[in-house]
Amino acid sequence: MNQGVYSQRRFYRMTGYKTAAGMTFPGSANVWYVDSNKTSAVTGSGYNWDDAFLTITEAVSAASANDTILIKGTDNADSDSSAENDYAESVTIPATKPGLKILGMGAGPEGILWTVGTAEGDILTVNAKDCYVSNIRFRPNGATSGTAIKLTCSGDMAENAAGFTVENCIFRSTTETALAGISINAANDVTIRNCVFTSVATAVLSVSPAHSVQYRTRIENCQVDDKCTSGFDIECRSGVIRNNYFSSGLTIVISTASLGGTIGKDNVVTGNHLFCGTSYAVNCEAATDDNWAGNWININTEGTEVYGGVTVLTPT
Repeated sequence: MNQGVYSQRRFYRMTGYKTAAGMTFPGSANVWYVDSNKTSAVTGSGYNWDDAFLTITEAVSAASANDTILIKGTDNADSDSSAENDYAESVTIPATKPGLKILGMGAGPEGILWTVGTAEGDILTVNAKDCYVSNIRFRPNGATSGTAIKLTCSGDMAENAAGFTVENCIFRSTTETALAGISINAANDVTIRNCVFTSVATAVLSVSPAHSVQYRTRIENCQVDDKCTSGFDIECRSGVIRNNYFSSGLTIVISTASLGGTIGKDNVVTGNHLFCGTSYAVNCEAATDDNWAGNWININTEGTEVYGGVTVLTPT
């Protein structure tokens, strides 16, 4: 029986049968498809690759809470010097759509290039909890306020990106070195892992909320190269920063007390490969009661803080 497109999608979502729109699982949310490089250059319903949307904005607008958005990149063989953006749009996930997932469908993040709609803006603003992003090459632009991912937490908590996870992404600015790869405004329980930061002023940056404390940020297995100005410049409580790799020349390698050191506390910073051009105490900053034991560092000895190229105390 032909129940109509929308009725069919609901029927198959609940039963788990395969449809022309693809496979769904019993009781799962919808899957939406985005392909800006469609041969037809005409947007569709978003139900499958042949009928995909042209923009991520359309997919987010159509999606409900806990849906998944799959985005396809170009088939062109781009180089860094002549990279072609697949998407040039600023997108906001509203608070009413928690659990939304945006996944790049290339073999790696280099295959999905997403830049900002207008310079000095944010590529992706997240106002909803428990969202997930993976496998995208973000290309922010704008030194004053431009960011790739902006995680918000409003004073009344109506907008809150708590529980956000991003992994397997690359953050690299286009024309102008962007302010940050990821900015966090007090959102709790953020996880950032297996990402690469290059050509951004600061890889991960806390933005002063004046209403809350940024709790339990986890940054793991990321790389910050020498084309960045600073690494992780955050103020956090009970965060974990481990197994990250930093190149030389960074002004701030890691700070857990960037907003004046009045709210950061009790973070664990360990297993990182730190490169301090000036000194451990100058290029790194610890919050109150942090534990920084067990980082590898290019400085063999510095008072009682470093012994044999391994940190034993916080930078002071």
